[in-house]
Amino acid sequence: MKYAWIENDKVRDVCHGNPQDCYHADVAKFYDTQVPDDAENGDGWVNNQLVKRPIPEPTIVQPQEKQLWTDYDFRNGLTLAEKVKWDNDSAPEIVTVKAELPKNKAGAIELLDFLVASNVISQASADKITE
Repeated sequence: MKYAWIENDKVRDVCHGNPQDCYHADVAKFYDTQVPDDAENGDGWVNNQLVKRPIPEPTIVQPQEKQLWTDYDFRNGLTLAEKVKWDNDSAPEIVTVKAELPKNKAGAIELLDFLVASNVISQASADKITE
C-alpha cells in the first residue's frame, strides 16, 4: 500500500514511501490516505475506493494537404539544369508561371503540366514538386 494526498475525490499525488521520510512534516500531513499500489496521480478516490482514470484514445492527426505552392516549392523540385533556367527566366513560360504563383494544388498541377508540355521541365521534376 502507498499513501496519497487526496483532494476533491482525486489522487493529487502518491508517495512511494513513508510520507514522513519523503516530505517535510508540513507537507507529509496531507498524505494521509492509504491507497492500492496501482494508484496513480489523477485517479479518482470515491467512497474509499480507487477509480482508475480513463486513458484517452490517442488522436490521429491527419496531415494537412499543402495549401499553396510557391516559387520556393517549384524551385526545390527542379534538377540543377532546370534551376538555372528558372533562376534566369530563360523561357517565357517560366516568367508566366512565376507571375501566377502561389497556387493551390490544382493550380500548381496546371502550371507544372504547362511547363512539362513546353519542354521547360521534365515530368519527373513535376512529380517531385507535388509529391
